[in-house]
Amino acid sequence: MKKKQLLIGGGIAVILLLLFGVWNLWFSATKVAFINYQVISLGQISKANDNSFIKISELSTDDLNRLTSYDMIFINAMGLRITEEQRAQIQKAADGGLPILTTAATNPANKIISLDSIQADTLKHYLSNGGRRNYRSMLNYVRVYIDKKRFSVSEPEAVVKRADDVLYHMNPKSPEDEELGFNTVAGYNIFLQNNGLWKENAPRIIVTGPMGEPSGLIAKLEETGNMVYPIRSMHSFIQNHGIDSVRPSAIINMAHGRMGDYIVDYLAKQNIPLFSPLNVNRLVEEWESDKMGMNGGFMSQSIVTPEIDGAIRPFALFGHYKDEEGLQRAYAIPERLETFVETVNNYITLQRKSNSEKRVAIYYYKGPGQNALTAGGMEVVPSLYNLLQRMKREGYKVDGLPTSPKELEQMIQSQGAVFGPYAEGAFDRFMETGKPELITKEQYESWIKKSIRSDMYAEVVAANGEFPGAYMTTSDGRLGVARLQFGNVVLLPQNAAGSGDNAFKVVHGTNAAPPHTYIASYLWTQFGFKADALIHFGTHGSLEFTPRKQVALCSNDWSDRLVGALPHFYIYSIGNVGEGMIAKRRSYAGLQSYLTPPFMESSVRAIYRELTEAVKTYNNLLPADGQAVLSTGNKEALNRASLMVKKLTVKLGIHRELGLDSLLTVPYAEEDIQRIENFAEELANEKITGQLYTMGIPYEPIRITSSVYAMATEPIAYSLLALDKLRNRADGQVEKHRTLFTQRYLEPARDLVTRLLADPSLVSDELICRITGITSDELAKAHEINKSRNTPQGMMAMMMALAEEAPAEAKTHADMSGGIMQADQSVRSKRNSISESMKEKMKEIAKGMNPEKAMELAKRMGASPEALKKMETGMYKSHAVGMNTLAKDTVTMKTTSRGKREKADSDKFGGMEAMMKVMMSKKKEYSKEEINFALAVMEVERTLKNVGNYKSALLESPERELTSMVNALNGGYTQPSPGGDPIANPNTLPTGRNLFAINAEETPSESAWEKGKQLADNTIEMYRRRHNDSIPRKVSYTLWSGEFIETGGATIAQVLYMLGVEPIRDTFGRVTDLRLIPSAELGRPRIDVVVQTSGQLRDIAASRLFLINRAVEMAANAKEDQFENQVAAGVVEAERVLIEKGLTPKEAREMSTFRVFGGVNGNYGTGIQSMVQSGDRWESEEEIADVYLNNMGAFYGSEKNWETVRQFALEAALTRTDAVIQPRQSNTWGALSLDHVYEFMGGMNLAVRNVTGKDPDAYLSDYRNRNHMKMQELKEAVGVESRTTILNPTYIKEKMKGGASSASEFAEVITNTYGWNVMKPAAIDKELWDNIYNVYVKDELNLGVKQYFEQQNPAALEEMTAVMLESARKGLWKASEEQVTELSKLHTEIVNTYRPSCSGFVCDNSKLRDFIASKADAQTATQYKENISKIREAKASGNNKGVVMKKEEINQTAEKQTNTLSNVAVGIAVIIVILALILFVRKRRKNSQM
Repeated sequence: MKKKQLLIGGGIAVILLLLFGVWNLWFSATKVAFINYQVISLGQISKANDNSFIKISELSTDDLNRLTSYDMIFINAMGLRITEEQRAQIQKAADGGLPILTTAATNPANKIISLDSIQADTLKHYLSNGGRRNYRSMLNYVRVYIDKKRFSVSEPEAVVKRADDVLYHMNPKSPEDEELGFNTVAGYNIFLQNNGLWKENAPRIIVTGPMGEPSGLIAKLEETGNMVYPIRSMHSFIQNHGIDSVRPSAIINMAHGRMGDYIVDYLAKQNIPLFSPLNVNRLVEEWESDKMGMNGGFMSQSIVTPEIDGAIRPFALFGHYKDEEGLQRAYAIPERLETFVETVNNYITLQRKSNSEKRVAIYYYKGPGQNALTAGGMEVVPSLYNLLQRMKREGYKVDGLPTSPKELEQMIQSQGAVFGPYAEGAFDRFMETGKPELITKEQYESWIKKSIRSDMYAEVVAANGEFPGAYMTTSDGRLGVARLQFGNVVLLPQNAAGSGDNAFKVVHGTNAAPPHTYIASYLWTQFGFKADALIHFGTHGSLEFTPRKQVALCSNDWSDRLVGALPHFYIYSIGNVGEGMIAKRRSYAGLQSYLTPPFMESSVRAIYRELTEAVKTYNNLLPADGQAVLSTGNKEALNRASLMVKKLTVKLGIHRELGLDSLLTVPYAEEDIQRIENFAEELANEKITGQLYTMGIPYEPIRITSSVYAMATEPIAYSLLALDKLRNRADGQVEKHRTLFTQRYLEPARDLVTRLLADPSLVSDELICRITGITSDELAKAHEINKSRNTPQGMMAMMMALAEEAPAEAKTHADMSGGIMQADQSVRSKRNSISESMKEKMKEIAKGMNPEKAMELAKRMGASPEALKKMETGMYKSHAVGMNTLAKDTVTMKTTSRGKREKADSDKFGGMEAMMKVMMSKKKEYSKEEINFALAVMEVERTLKNVGNYKSALLESPERELTSMVNALNGGYTQPSPGGDPIANPNTLPTGRNLFAINAEETPSESAWEKGKQLADNTIEMYRRRHNDSIPRKVSYTLWSGEFIETGGATIAQVLYMLGVEPIRDTFGRVTDLRLIPSAELGRPRIDVVVQTSGQLRDIAASRLFLINRAVEMAANAKEDQFENQVAAGVVEAERVLIEKGLTPKEAREMSTFRVFGGVNGNYGTGIQSMVQSGDRWESEEEIADVYLNNMGAFYGSEKNWETVRQFALEAALTRTDAVIQPRQSNTWGALSLDHVYEFMGGMNLAVRNVTGKDPDAYLSDYRNRNHMKMQELKEAVGVESRTTILNPTYIKEKMKGGASSASEFAEVITNTYGWNVMKPAAIDKELWDNIYNVYVKDELNLGVKQYFEQQNPAALEEMTAVMLESARKGLWKASEEQVTELSKLHTEIVNTYRPSCSGFVCDNSKLRDFIASKADAQTATQYKENISKIREAKASGNNKGVVMKKEEINQTAEKQTNTLSNVAVGIAVIIVILALILFVRKRRKNSQM
């Protein structure tokens, strides 16, 4: 019985096993995995799958160990990033019989296919034609013909040729079905009418682009009253004039890359705004929690390149959600969809609403109290007044506008002021007399509910207390918003985005929520004032720098919430493109560029004429090249001449700036005199800015001329020198002696520009040949070389030209996560080289293209006339047969062999192969000398031909700015433009355009790499000259966004080359990898680096920071170097320091290669400026260094550890630092005129000094002259700047033509001088302070300085004198008693006459105030203290300001605590004495009575 049971059981088990095997073999589910497929494409495939026996999964490259659990693997190799080990895993699975199909392989090594050719071709055709029917058949084909399962499956249909329809729309009656296609606008309009979607006179919106799932967007747009036209190809739609009958109000491009210049031209002509919402390309919850938001190639294609098309509003709209099967699907994020559609509708409202009804809010930035309005390079109030006047003329309701800018300025100071938190008395008076908008708690909370998430508002309350907070409040609990309202236009000050507390050290992990006053101002603009548009006026405010996500913002980001759905425009200087990008991307602003101040010559040559004549005498005594040694008599004459040069150099103080000795008995060496000569010549040729620019007012004619000289003269001169050097005609002395360069090249170039300014028509090929000394044939060759260099070649050309025509596989199924068509990182090919697989891919892409289109593409791609003729013959010959054959062609699954198919394709598309041969052919190679020759000739030609254009552009720009701003307020399109000052980049002109940046993934550019190498070598050479031929062990670099954009990443190049690492470019010109330069090739030790990044650079180029840290690791691990590896030594030292600080060896080892740092919590600055300027808050520089190390201690060198703060990491990285380097790319600022230079470079310098105990060298990378980049020592740069600007009567007189903003610039320079004195005392001499005192206090140049400040901006003079007195008080400037007394007298006089300003220096430094009062007479001091008190102290009966203490109260807290016990003891002792006296007196009285 038991045996029988066992037999039965065994039989059942065998049957079950057989059944299980049969089930698995014929009936079980077919499991299909997709690797590296875009979510949108995979979602379409998933939607097409109606078979429950086919299971679709997305497989990550991190999970390749699960490959064999699937029945079929599809791999999209476009942009596939895999290691050799991962590639081997895939190949092993394929060799083991797993069906694998790889498509779009840009790297041949990734082309792994284990199917036979028929199966592979069939599946490729399904994929490339796309659509649900094809995807459904593809999956069925896999189940039937690859997995060999016939159960529960339909026979796959033949491939349905990809639809060529122009428009598409979801079927309203059956939303899950295939989209409906339409070939004409008329047919589409009938569809709209038949389905209740036609709305007479409704706005028409085009939706296009591959990067979103648009059904939700289309539905919402239609629901809100629009007619939507979804377009497959914008280029074709415009070219075929389909768009003419639509006449869209807006275009929404779900972008991944550019639309192109053709479409930009069309948008500009038709004045149609272009929106580019973002797909965050990941799960929504992951994106919301990500600190970066977006980076790398995906950011470049989704944000950076669409900006070149003039796109606005990079608003995160689409995200991924998981479906029930665990697959990610792309959808519009519901709450963001509401805001985005409202935004688009608001822009369209601007087109349709009359100007008289539009309500516009304009935010300006100003200093506290009576300080002036400020904006980069702009005279603000007159500019603002001009805009208001223009708006009034355009029909805007601007009621009550005063009759002059001066009256407007007075109104702003009265009703639109901002105050430091210490100015409680000023707050009180403002609330009584300033007429603020008063907001109730109910209003505020209702607005908060509409805009701000509850957890965000909880942070506001935690940081600032309950509404209304501590400031701008009334006794009945309302909150004041400062504003001036002129009818439908309101002006508002940009309030401080911080709470105004006095903690300089940032606490890591906290996101400082803005105060109630800040939030209330923007929410009132949205909901109280009900603005139709928002303008930020001038560079720049604070909204875009509020904390959190860096780009692709979410609803937890303050700027996203405070702008809301308002159309936003930002009037921004062309000279600050780096920060402009943050305004675009973090506050959704459409930029409206404005001019810099004009440029002019320094006019100081006469001041140094005696010195230059003495140098000339010395040079004339030098032996000529090859001449015999000087005789004794000549040597003595030479020494006398040298001593004369030295005497004059010391008299002028130049020796201090150049680091030369002042011993008048020892002559200078020839090298020293050469430096003096070149320094004096630099002073004479230095380009300085004139009076601040007033929007709407052209430069004075003389300043237009001087600006054109600045733009055109040097490019001509340096190019002619380059040509002479190439032809061995240049005298070697020219580059050594700048005076010779001026005489032989600069002055003739200036004369030529003068002639062309008078008559631009003089430019001709004959003139160009004559000026450059070349023949007409040589000019033609230069053109040929230039065209060859600029013509897209190879793969890049094909991808650019065929992007619109690419079928579904090449276009829709590209990997968007790493950038469309991104090449594999492991590819080490040169730019423009093309793999055989890509050639095949291009042939597939080209199939079916008509001859006209192919010829047009070939022309666009630079084909020669001979090649075009061959192509034309071949194409038209085969076109008729080919097209007829193609119409009948379907996929034959069983009978057609791959070989036959290829032959048929070849027959059909022979003409296309002719095009392929032309475009894939290797371009002609030119020598370096030939390229340099062409570059120099083209620079001369371009400059000569543009002299007249420069003049016209400068003249026309002011009017264009106002016109463009008005057009933007009408909902129009603003044309795109690059940024930078017009000397560095003349293409920024004309202004009134929307700035764009560069693609960070392509940096450092090839030219930037060469310049970076040269500057790195110059750095080493300069350090060697100053330090007895030793090289720096470690160099610290500051990275800024403006320099990065304008130079193509030259500082990145410097950093990499210092490490001995070079960039590797992929097939598309992007830098995706690095190569360790062999030690013998490098020829020197690898030098260690540290990088501090500004927040702006971090946000636009995170991937470059990752490259730098990878380069550090590569350099540290370099083997067999011929020289000492300073990087490896630096890593060892950092590890040792970290272990000493108490870290574990494992932690220390990990952190020892950390080299890229920036602001904690995503901050944009160092946070030390306010501390430096609060001199009563610190006594030693160590305190500032400690705050710097804390605030800049976040690591940004890898995505994994992004924004990580590890204690002591920055301190360890700074060990062994010998030099710090700061970029300078703009002619509009210098080390003294821009505060961020002392903040970043000075902060790093101070931190290094405190970490190492040694003051490092400090150099500027000077990129201002693209033809003559150089390194310059900081003190020398300060000398050049101070001598040509703040101490130069020409400069001062020019600035004094301006108003309050110009006066503020003087004060800013003095403040920055103080900042440098704190950060690097060696950079600021006592003599510089003495000279500043003599010019601005004693008025030794007789310029009427005091009268100017009193008339235009007394607050600026208060600031200047306060800063100078603080410098004296802290011992930074060893001022004489007479100087201090005179300064105190002037300061108290201005304060008492015009009331306190009231900046921090003037009103918020108790020690300084006491110091000033102590130097004044009693009556003046009393009045001075009273005036300050009126500003600082609230009335006794005033409002309760909360528990926030004034700064000096905090400052005095510790002292009070220290003195408490002794004070109590003294008090008790006094009481005891009094009681004893009382008892004694009583006792005496009693005794006397007795």
